[in-house]
Amino acid sequence: MKKILLLAILAINIIGCSTKDYQISGEFSDNRYENAKIYLGERINREWVKSDSVVVKNGKFEFSGTVDSVKVCYLWLDATPEQGSTEKYAFILESGKLTVKTDSVGTINVNGTKQNEILTQYKAETGSVMARADDVIRKFEAASKTDSSAILKDTVDAQVKKLIDENTQIEVKYALNNVNTMVGSHIFMNTFYDFTLEQKEALFAKMDAQTRTIPRIAELIAASEVEKKTSKGQPYVDFSMTTPDGKTVKLSDYVGKTDYLLVDFWASWCPDCVASFPALTAFYTKNKGLKFDVIGVSLDNEKERWIGAIAKYKLVWHHVSDLQKWSSNGAKQYAVNAIPTTVLIDKNGKIAARNPDLKELQNLLNQIVTK
Repeated sequence: MKKILLLAILAINIIGCSTKDYQISGEFSDNRYENAKIYLGERINREWVKSDSVVVKNGKFEFSGTVDSVKVCYLWLDATPEQGSTEKYAFILESGKLTVKTDSVGTINVNGTKQNEILTQYKAETGSVMARADDVIRKFEAASKTDSSAILKDTVDAQVKKLIDENTQIEVKYALNNVNTMVGSHIFMNTFYDFTLEQKEALFAKMDAQTRTIPRIAELIAASEVEKKTSKGQPYVDFSMTTPDGKTVKLSDYVGKTDYLLVDFWASWCPDCVASFPALTAFYTKNKGLKFDVIGVSLDNEKERWIGAIAKYKLVWHHVSDLQKWSSNGAKQYAVNAIPTTVLIDKNGKIAARNPDLKELQNLLNQIVTK
């Protein structure tokens, strides 16, 4: 009887020690967030979902609850007109006591567990590299007021590209070193679009069966197989979509009509896409003709927004869409998981490049002239 009672007490203690309660205590170093509402939430199926909220009082706030599994969550505040867009800060929600503080530039960092310490260190390393890139750009903008030469711009572009490559190497390092953990999976799922196909495959090879079953990871593994089939040197894959005036056309209707066809995957709601339009428009105006053409494949899901963006930004090349957003048939055929994405197809129907920069593309077109 005593033995049974002792075992029961031990079982209670074990259960008590394995509780999955969490406590998140936050403190801001200044009063700009006083009385602001801070949210706890997740991103589910590409949608932001809030699960809890508290009000900042005396520079402090606290969340508490029970977590059924380790998962990625976010903290964010509703933006004021002065703050601009809302910033969301990722962390690993798991049992334990987590602390939240802001750094010297106002970035929210969460610490208190090993995985969150790794995430904070990762943010610091990548943040340092991108700060250097921003500094290069700021100096270029200042210098360009008195020196608008192409040499200056090319030099700056090369410096920024080198820093972006350095940043990607950090992303790859953290993803590989922390594979099969939530923090490693989170880093990969948010940066994979910077990885080469070879880097992604090296990471997939180190993943265990459990990691491979994470829905988003499983999607990316499947997408990498599609990407292989639409990588440089492979024959292009045809698809059908609808033009703004309602006509159904195929990609093959445009391939082979010019030496190169650039397929530009974009959407009206994508700020990076919009930012790319001026340079692409200038490039198109300079090179359109028998050598070069562009077809835009929109990932919009509202026809009015799609057509409105074409008119607003004066996108004078060909356009198609099936208004299916990320479920777009064209996007699936070409493993498009981030936009803008471009695919360059040559006159013979072979894929010449994925995401070529305009300088690389210009070099290809110039080679045609010299033949």
